[in-house]
This record gives sequence, structure tokens and C-alpha cells, in this order.
Amino acid sequence: MKSKWITIQLGYVLGASSLLTAIVYFFATNWEQLNRWEKFAPAFLLILGFYGLSVWLSHQAGRQFLSRLSLFASCVSFGVGAGLIGQTYNSHADSYTLFAVWLIPAFLFAIWTRWQPFYILSYILGHLAYCFYFFPHWQGGSDSEGVQIAIWVGLAIVNGILYLLTERGKLNSSLMKWISFQAVIGILLLLSNSYAFEDYGVFMNLPLIAVLAAAVWYSHKMRNKAYLLFSGLWISATITFKYIELVVRHYNELFFIISLLLIIVFIGANVKFMTFIRAWQPAEKPRNEVLEGEAGEGVKPEGDFTKWIVRVLTVSVVIIGSLLGSLTVIGIVTLVLGFENPENVLMGFGLVVVTSMIFLKKLNALVRYTILISGLLLGAGGAVFAENIPVQFAFLALTIAAFIYIAGMVHRIFFFLAAILITAAILTNWLDSSVVILSVITGLLFVLFAGGQVIRNAAVRQPVLYSSYPSFLFTLFVLTFMTESAWYYVTNALFFVLVVLALIVSRQLQSRWIFAWSMGFWTAFLVYKYYDLAWKLLHKSITFGMIGILILIFTVWYEKRHRLEAAEPENAAGADVKANRLLIAVLVLLQIVAMSIQIGKSEWLLSHGQLIKLQLEPLDPRSLIQGDYVRLRYTISEPPISDLKDDDVTKKISVVLAPNSATDVYEFKRVYTKGEELAPGEVRMNGTRKGYEGIEYGIENYFIPEGTGRTYEQNAKFAEVKVSAGGDAILERLILQQSVVQ
Repeated sequence: MKSKWITIQLGYVLGASSLLTAIVYFFATNWEQLNRWEKFAPAFLLILGFYGLSVWLSHQAGRQFLSRLSLFASCVSFGVGAGLIGQTYNSHADSYTLFAVWLIPAFLFAIWTRWQPFYILSYILGHLAYCFYFFPHWQGGSDSEGVQIAIWVGLAIVNGILYLLTERGKLNSSLMKWISFQAVIGILLLLSNSYAFEDYGVFMNLPLIAVLAAAVWYSHKMRNKAYLLFSGLWISATITFKYIELVVRHYNELFFIISLLLIIVFIGANVKFMTFIRAWQPAEKPRNEVLEGEAGEGVKPEGDFTKWIVRVLTVSVVIIGSLLGSLTVIGIVTLVLGFENPENVLMGFGLVVVTSMIFLKKLNALVRYTILISGLLLGAGGAVFAENIPVQFAFLALTIAAFIYIAGMVHRIFFFLAAILITAAILTNWLDSSVVILSVITGLLFVLFAGGQVIRNAAVRQPVLYSSYPSFLFTLFVLTFMTESAWYYVTNALFFVLVVLALIVSRQLQSRWIFAWSMGFWTAFLVYKYYDLAWKLLHKSITFGMIGILILIFTVWYEKRHRLEAAEPENAAGADVKANRLLIAVLVLLQIVAMSIQIGKSEWLLSHGQLIKLQLEPLDPRSLIQGDYVRLRYTISEPPISDLKDDDVTKKISVVLAPNSATDVYEFKRVYTKGEELAPGEVRMNGTRKGYEGIEYGIENYFIPEGTGRTYEQNAKFAEVKVSAGGDAILERLILQQSVVQ
């Protein structure tokens, strides 16, 4: 049966992802008990072992999925191996070169196998390489505003090209298509912020408007409902952010009065426009039920595209109108009318408005929902600000009443989440512990999700489930970071078990939305636990390794038990590895060669380079995949400005160093001139001039065991570096006061 094959497929994915996570965490610990060769050997074996397994599985009937999964594991192992080499020789800490080199095989595997995980891995690696190239330490402030905008525009263009390639079918990844679409608009919206980009931000509104218009036009032309909806939501977000910019710049009485008039005109114009759309192609339902398509059981999805246009516009107008209206009312109450206690006015306004709108069903839907949501935001927000518990309870009752009396999927989801937030605010007044409050909310959400399963009315059951399950996962996920001592392990184990069970059950029942949310939080759990300081990386590695092995053992047993019923479908997604086995073999061989060459060059420099001693000043960050390291800055990193020319540009440079006769520490002497003879004791070192930031020599990173950063920060004073005759350098060891650390 197909459901059993899906369960087996999921088991292998969970087991493999746990094992790969364990491998990454283990090498990131930089375990002191392992020497260089004891680290390198497993990395090479993993690459070749997973590749060999992929080739073997590709020749077995019904093993195409496992073959691609093994090849993916080999590709991940290559990235880990490349990072491990950088860690061992203290280079490439989050360097763009690491991700760029890793991107090459990942992208080629994506093209050859047409498998989604390779596309997503390529997308992530490409963006990391791009960002770290332009912002090596995620600090873009040193570049001019124009340069920063050009960099981000370049990233938007890259995403635009990816969207077009996936839209035209040149790249086969619907997820990458969706992500790149959102990325283009999101980047342009960020760049149009006139406060973050004071000189050019206002001009970026033009390309933003052009892209939004193009997105709406193209989505309408292609009759793509999902992308039309997202286009409308981005338009809503854009208008809201632009209004906030104007509020900050023009905070006065006249502005808010004009804003109120404009909002009224805006909503009225959209009401007329909706009427025109319906008259142009009339809908079967009354206009007050535009957003109430889920009002009863047996209601079939509307296939008419014009109705979707109306829905998108309605949602967008309600979002814009309610947010802008709320801000405008706050401005009028506080600034224009000047009430001494504006929160009392806002609470009273909210109570009257929400109560009225719940029962005024004959009022135009657009006007009704805009006023209702504005009243709820203002009234409940004022009650929370004033810590008025009775009024908070009143709004809680109103949100429950609105959930019951106002039909429609979107509405009921909104009121459900609003009720949960108000409940959390009420608990805050009684409980001092944020962990206890979140635990209560998590338990309540689980009860609501479990209880929602037995609700027969689909119009009520669906919004309850769609709201409670993602919220439950989110709050439980947050608890895995907030709890301490034994409760930390309890919440982590509980989250892990529940998510795995949800993944298995949702795949069996073919519930896509539960599976999607569960898989998203599973991935987040694996990724974010890397930065969880309450648990050592080595312990995480061992734990995930054991979990992965147990999952794989169970999956193998389950597959053998249901061998005849769990055959892989013939139309499984992706291409067979055998179709490109020669190209894949060459690529894997090139990966091994590239890693070997890097190791050979570094070992040669360590053996033949000249040893020099440099004074340093350490810092303490963590690399994405390589673990903790100290970021070093040397006294030779900031030579006298008078000795350098064109100090406002980035360029390659070589300097001459010579030892101080009293301390044996090498110091900057001059800029190296090509062809010049060096005096006895002098060495040449290559670097890159980074404008006014000084010179980087490629020896600025020193990887350390987890949790030892403070020791190095306080005690590391000097570094011993090997320098070749050509000026290349490699960091060999640090000197902690009187001791030497290799």
C-alpha cells in the first residue's frame, strides 16, 4: 500500500537527518582528543560511503528514493568535510568560499536528479555564499549606502531570475519558486525604508511598486490564485509600512485628520470597486459572504477566478484598513483630542465597536470587518496596556462570540488566535513565571486541538484545527529553550516524540497541512538546537546519533515486515541516479581531490613555512557549521595610515614584517614592493586591504573546543604563524600567556 511506503520513506528521512545532524554537531565540537588525521579519515569515508551506498541502491529495484537520499547525505558530508578542513587549519570561518565550493556539487546534483532537497540546499548555500562575500561578518555598515543597496538589489535580481527559471520549467522546484518570489518583494520592501537608507531608500519605492504591479498582473494572467493572494498580502504590508514611515515623519494633528479621511475614502472606493467586479461577473453568493465560503458543510470550493480576485482584494483592504485605522485613531485620541487617559477611551471604543459589528450582519462585509478588527486591536490593546483584567475578560468573551457568530475560515482563525493572545495577557497578571504561562497556553492549545477532532461541523472544526496545531507546536518549541534542569529534557523529549508521531500519522492519513507544519518544526528543531547553550554539542551529537540509528533500525524492520505492501511507486519524484552515474562519479571524485589538495597545501605550509610570532586581540563568535572560534585581530592589521595608499578601497596587498629585537614579535615595517629583496629576518605576508578597517591576512580565525572562548579572550596574547616564501600564511597555534595551545 502507498501509505506504508510513505511511512517507510519518512522513517528513512528522519533517521538520515538525525544522523547527519549528529555528524555536523560532532565535528563542530572540535573535540581535542582527535588529531588532524583522525578527523579527516571519517569525513572521506562518509563521502565515499554514502556515494557507494547510493550507487548500490540505484541498481536495486524500488530503491530510487533511498539512492537519492544517500547521494544527498554524501553531498552534505562533503560540506562538513570542507568545513572540517577549514576548522583544522583555522581558515574559512563562515567564508563565502566554503559555501560557494559546496554549492557546486549541490546544484549539479539538483540538475541531474531533479530532487527537491538538492534544490533547497543549493538555494541556501547560494545565498550564504552571496551574503558572506559582501558581508563577511554580517556587518555591512562600512560600505556606503549606495553600495549596500546595490548588493541587496543584486540579491533580488538573483531571486527574480530563479523565479523565472522555475516558472518556465528550467528548474524543477516549486518550493524554490515560492521562496524566490517572496524574497524579491521582501528585499525591495526592506530597501525602500527611508530610515534605514536615508539617501536612496525613497527612490527604491519605484522598483517596489513596479514589482508589485508586475506580480499582480502576471498572477492574474496565469490565473495563479496562490501567488495572487501573496501579491495582495505584500501590497497590504507595503501600504502599512509606508503609512508608519509617514506617521514618524509627520506626527501632528493635521496628518491624523487627513489620514482618517483618506482611510474612509480608501474603504469606500474599494466597496464601489467590489460592486463593479461583481456586476461585471456576478457571484452566486451574497456579497456579505465573500469571506464566508466555509460557512457550512458541503460548500464546494469556488472555481471562478474573479471570485478569488474579490477575496484577495477584500483580505488586503481589511488588513490595510484595520491597521491604518487603528494607528490613526490612536493619533487622534492622544494628539488631536489630547485625552489624559487615552487607554480608557480606546477600551470603551473597542467594546462598543466590536459588540456592534458582531451582530450587524447586514453591514457591508468590507466595512464591517475593518471596523471590527480595528476595535479589537484598540480595545484589547488598551486593556492589556492598562492591566485592566475585567475588560480583558470582556474582550475574551467578545472574541469567542465573534468566533461563534461570524462564519468564515479566515475570520475564525483570526478570532481564535486573538482569544489565545488575550488569555496569555490575562495569565500574565496572575502568574510571574513566563515558563508557567507558556506551559498553560501550550496545554490549552493541545486540548483544543484534540477536542477539535471530534467537532462535526466542518466550518468550526477546520479553523480550530488550523489555528491550534501550529500554535501548539510553536509554544512547545519555545519551551524547549526556556525550561531548565530536568524540565529542559522533558520538554525537548516531548517535542521530539510528538513531532515524529505527527509526521508519521499525518503521512498515513495524507493530511498535508499537518505534515508540512510538523516537518517545518522538525527542521527548526534540528537547526536551532545547534545554538542552544543549555546542551553541549557533543551531547547533542550523541543523542541525535542514537535517535537516528534507532529510527533507521525500526524503519528497516517495518519495511521487511511489509515488503510486499510497501513497494516504491514507479512514478516516484526525481530522476534515477543511474541516469547520470558517470557524471556523478566524476563529481564525487573531484570533491575528494579538492579536499585532498587543500589538505596537502596546508600540510606543506606547516612543514616548510617560516615560524613567526604575532601579537593579537581575540573575540568569540560561532561558525554556522564549524563550531566555536576566536576571531583574531593583530597589531599588524592596522599599520600606520601614512604607509598605505588608496586606503579607502579593497585590494590585494603584501607587507614586510620583521622581528622586534626585544620581544621576538614580528611587526609591520613597510608595504612590499614586487621584486624587492628582503633583509635577513624579514618575511613577506599577503593580505587584503579592507578600506579603513585595516588588513586581513587570512589567519583571523582560530577554532576552539566548545565553551572555551572566554579563556582565549582573557589569556591569548600571541599567535605563532607559518609563512611561506610566497607570503601565504597559516595559523599554527595560540600562546596563552606562558602556555602554548596547538
